[in-house]
Amino acid sequence: MSFEVLFVCTGNICRSPAAERLFRAGLRTGALLTVTSAGTSGLTGYPIDGRTARALQELGIDTDGHRARRVERQMLRASDLVLTAAIEHRAAVLRAEPSLLSRAFTLREFGRLSAESNEARPSAAPTDAELRTRVAAIARQRGMAGPAGPAENDIADPYGAPLEIARATVAQILQEVDVALAGLGLRQEHGPRVRPLTKRG
Repeated sequence: MSFEVLFVCTGNICRSPAAERLFRAGLRTGALLTVTSAGTSGLTGYPIDGRTARALQELGIDTDGHRARRVERQMLRASDLVLTAAIEHRAAVLRAEPSLLSRAFTLREFGRLSAESNEARPSAAPTDAELRTRVAAIARQRGMAGPAGPAENDIADPYGAPLEIARATVAQILQEVDVALAGLGLRQEHGPRVRPLTKRG
């Protein structure tokens, strides 16, 4: 058994692969998870969008090897945690697999709720069972938190936008991924999360 995290956006070429790569880069030593991504309208076989790839590379993130895929019910059923770019993607996930109600969140929602949860975070690399318990505790916060709309939940799609927008989107995803990792007890405890690899320009 392993804990499986799935990131979902629209085309699986910008937001979800960026979140996938940044999440992997931020994992604490000893954490063994399966981290993947897919799109509700996945551009099957495409690499990461050029501007998003450049923004990730500037942070030292390897973008090679990504091939976009469309989300399928089987991969949803196998996921212990689904984190989406926007409310529309979470809705699509739940239409396809209603059993994920307590395991599917927008990325921003998950971070917000995890910060409000009183569930103790493991001090060592958590087990699969501890991670599932943590996700369940975070899901229970939904009944206590106030309603939030797209402005509080969505990460805008940078596809087709200038490089500066791609950089801003990747920076936002990095921030949200860092919060999610902390909420799960999986964030690196020492050193910078990622380091710039090249000078912007």
